[in-house]
Amino acid sequence: MKSSRFCARPGCQGPVAAWLTYDYGRQRVWLDDVPDADGGDHWALCGAHAARLRAPQGWSQVDRRVAGRPIAEVRTALVS
Repeated sequence: MKSSRFCARPGCQGPVAAWLTYDYGRQRVWLDDVPDADGGDHWALCGAHAARLRAPQGWSQVDRRVAGRPIAEVRTALVS
């Protein structure tokens, strides 16, 4: 996906706060800070959508953003 300055979620015009990338084979999702240059395939997310992001059941979600938060890996909770 090309770099955008708006959230990729339908109907959202929020400014980009994070990039979402994923790997189907490894069942992993990453959230990264938004760099100045285009870094390849990614989805732009606003701060609200990045905060609410939940990886599919069985996948791991890694938040690699460094602005004010530690780097952490979180396993997704089971969906009830």
